[in-house]
Amino acid sequence: MKRITKLLSIVLAFVLVFSTSSVAFAKDKSTTPVIVLHGLGGSDIFQYMGTEDEVQIPQFGLDVKAMAADQTILDNALKLFTEEQTPDYDALFEALGNYFKGTNINFTKNGNPQKGQGINTYWEEPLSKHKDYLTMRDFSIPVIARQVSKIIGSKNVYAFNYDWRVDMCKTAEGLNHFIKAVKKRTGAKKVSICALSLGGAVMSAYMDKYKKQNDVERYVLLNPAYLGADVARAFEFDFQTDKKKVLKYLKNMEYDFQSGDKETLFKAISAIGEVRIANALDNLQNDVLSKPRMRKKFFLEVLKPWIGNIPAFWEVIPYSEFDTCVKKMVKIGYLDKSSGLYKKIKRYHKVQGRFKKNLKYVKAHGAEVAIIANYGTGGLPLTSKYSNHSDLLIDTKYASVGATVAKYGKKLPAKKAKGKYVSPDKVINAKTCVLPNNTWFITGIIHGLYTYDGDAAKFIARLTAGKVKCNLKAVKKKYKYSQFLKADKEQNLKNVKK
Repeated sequence: MKRITKLLSIVLAFVLVFSTSSVAFAKDKSTTPVIVLHGLGGSDIFQYMGTEDEVQIPQFGLDVKAMAADQTILDNALKLFTEEQTPDYDALFEALGNYFKGTNINFTKNGNPQKGQGINTYWEEPLSKHKDYLTMRDFSIPVIARQVSKIIGSKNVYAFNYDWRVDMCKTAEGLNHFIKAVKKRTGAKKVSICALSLGGAVMSAYMDKYKKQNDVERYVLLNPAYLGADVARAFEFDFQTDKKKVLKYLKNMEYDFQSGDKETLFKAISAIGEVRIANALDNLQNDVLSKPRMRKKFFLEVLKPWIGNIPAFWEVIPYSEFDTCVKKMVKIGYLDKSSGLYKKIKRYHKVQGRFKKNLKYVKAHGAEVAIIANYGTGGLPLTSKYSNHSDLLIDTKYASVGATVAKYGKKLPAKKAKGKYVSPDKVINAKTCVLPNNTWFITGIIHGLYTYDGDAAKFIARLTAGKVKCNLKAVKKKYKYSQFLKADKEQNLKNVKK
């Protein structure tokens, strides 16, 4: 009997120890993990990865100092800003083409990265293991990650960093793997995703292929590029510059990028002076953009060796403009329809065509969706669509998936400015959005430039962390926010009024 009692005591002790240790090491399933996705240029690109020669490729291949060190580029660029001298465009284009080839940022003709290139910030660990990420920038998706971390802890926040040049459908495959890894690590049944800009295009490709897996609890999409941007109409030679709007745009960029290389770049451009910048625009328009031979030369000798084979730039062409852009680029020899590049961009074009249906599908099958589309700024002043409302980069009508939007500086006609989904300033009618009850519009914030602890970042973080349901009614009840919001310089939010 004593032996049995002793044996039972040992078994009981073992059970107690095992059960308590299991609790101690159990995965935290109470919080839905959040994954953030950056946009264009969000991860630095390196070549000769893993070797002693590893080196960072300049952001977008642009190194102002290196370009200015080329005497041919410098001399002819200076002539561009004068009325008295004419640049040697043949020499300038050749020099620029050679410079861009040297950066190796471009892909192969089949739309693949060159051997040995990639990013060095791919982690499947939470941001509690990579806290530098949270403060690496004072704008863009790191700010949102930091704001979400303030609510649920950085141990529950992950960053899916990716080579932004790669085809969206290929990147979506990587995202699917990443989501599986996060679920396995945390024991969570689902994740929430917050995607900015080009990250929204990745999400569209992910939805298209993996929506039936039902792995995502909440999609929060910030000024997403899933339906493209009208600036890509440059691929169909839709060039139209407005000097006043270009100068205003440069001033906006100088003001908004108040740190780092971009601030220096835009300040340097502004320092050239309005008259000289106007001269340069006139010269480019008259000598290059308006002349088919010179335009073709610019595309083939400068743009093609720079970004011509990078799928991401092709995949932000609006769906309705794709066929026209392809036709124009094939005609001048910029695009080969037999190439792997064309197969990639054609595949994503089809994804764009199914996106509205896919968005409705994920919502109908239980996922929450929140779309933030900024407005209040004209588009890039390079094409005939510069009068579209945008956040300075992505057209509001595309980011919102279908809103009816007045031209910049105008109001909607009376017949379109009726109903509960019309903004008090009569600029937007959200009734035509695919998900009108899940879409918000903010004026006063440039693309991706969110401020930590500003109302806008807090709002986005609360949506992402599930502190409020992603619909107009729930948000209005909890925070008194309407569908149309205005941000001041500190990004405090107020409802738009008449």
